[in-house]
Amino acid sequence: MKRKVYCDYLRLVATFAVVFIHVAASNWSNVDVNGIQWQVFNIYDSLVRWGVPIFVMISGALFLNRDVPIKNIYSKYVLRMVIAFVSWSLFYAILTTDTFQHGLIYSLKSHIGTLVTGHYHMWFVLMIIGLYMCIPFMKKIVSDETVMKYFLKLSFIFAFLIPWVLKIVNDFVGSNNSMIQKMVTTIDSDLMNMGMSMVLGYTFYFILGYYLDRIEIKKDVRVMIYVAGILGFIFTVVADAGLSIKTQVANSNYYGNFEVNVLLEVIAVHTLFKYHTFQNEKVNRFVVVLSKFGFGAYLIHTFIIESMAAILHFDTLSMNAWISVPLISIIVFGVSMGISAVLNHIPVIKKYCV
Repeated sequence: MKRKVYCDYLRLVATFAVVFIHVAASNWSNVDVNGIQWQVFNIYDSLVRWGVPIFVMISGALFLNRDVPIKNIYSKYVLRMVIAFVSWSLFYAILTTDTFQHGLIYSLKSHIGTLVTGHYHMWFVLMIIGLYMCIPFMKKIVSDETVMKYFLKLSFIFAFLIPWVLKIVNDFVGSNNSMIQKMVTTIDSDLMNMGMSMVLGYTFYFILGYYLDRIEIKKDVRVMIYVAGILGFIFTVVADAGLSIKTQVANSNYYGNFEVNVLLEVIAVHTLFKYHTFQNEKVNRFVVVLSKFGFGAYLIHTFIIESMAAILHFDTLSMNAWISVPLISIIVFGVSMGISAVLNHIPVIKKYCV
């Protein structure tokens, strides 16, 4: 199978996007929502909400395009992710400020929950494990184009569109109207009773990645997709800013991976990279190598962010937020990729942990 170079580029920029999100969010709730700093954090955060969905779509494009026996899914992919989750959860449980102040045993007792749930960004690993386990089912769905399109439509309606519309109505129309709030609550309850959970998860993005990889989108349609992506970004900024100012509490209601506005950003970014011609073979080879370090960089980057703040006292409040967020993101990304590159040269760690 010919290498999908655009996926390597996407994996690299998605890694940076996730780093950027976590840097922008590091002091997001610690500043006044009426101030310029929070608005900058909101703009930056809204700009890169596509990071995690792009990761999932890449996996879908690569896994659903080939046959992987169920035995191999567990022995090669699920096992690796489980070991990575346990290893890095232990890492984050041990390397805390409590360890240095009170000792290892105290830290482990205080952070025992981290061993089970993982650090805050480790949810992604658990989600990927679940998706890997569902690959045989998703292979059946994508084997029939009619069924695949039906699944994507159904998932879009129930996972994105209806909850998004209800949220907008509740946040901006019915916030002071008990009748509207009751209606929204009733519809939410009805949706729960319908039991549509089969189409509500990240399987949508997994299958969407496969679908968009297989189809050809005309140039005029691509232009509309880019415009929609920009509008999605603007909506994210304005909706969260408006709601935060209205409630005087930092609000992230429209940051989620299952918001229509975020989906528009995701498809726009995916389309941009898929239809770009990467002609420089030297750069392509370099990106292919770098992209292999993306998962390790994802796992370590929050430790770098927290260490810079705790040890160096350097965070997004240290200077103008317009500068601090991209500057710290570049530093964290570079250091994380460097550490991941080193770890990838240790055979047992490369095989199971990064």
